[in-house]
Amino acid sequence: MVRKLKTSKTAGTANNQVDILKQAQTMQQRMLEVQEELKTKELEASVGGGAVIVKVNGQKELLEIKLSEEIIKEAASDKELLEDLITSAVKEAMRQADQMAEAEMNKVTGGVNIPGLF
Repeated sequence: MVRKLKTSKTAGTANNQVDILKQAQTMQQRMLEVQEELKTKELEASVGGGAVIVKVNGQKELLEIKLSEEIIKEAASDKELLEDLITSAVKEAMRQADQMAEAEMNKVTGGVNIPGLF
């Protein structure tokens, strides 16, 4: 007589939970790696025909602001224009950094939106 061993549904569920936990840990590690990689990637935004150039890294750290000689001369009489150009360039650089970070994280998460990730 052949006896079948009963398998516990609980054991199967526990194995699935362990697999899910391992996958989550792998994803978390990869996300940390991507965050480190983003530090080394640089983005540049230019406004006013190159009057203001802003450089940031993939973690939205401001690295550099360059002003053309022409805009510096013009700023003597129109300070608000310079302020607006700098603000616009920084906003654009940060938008690009957000897009890049989201694209890199989507590679890790498979496009699944994880609340609080960005």
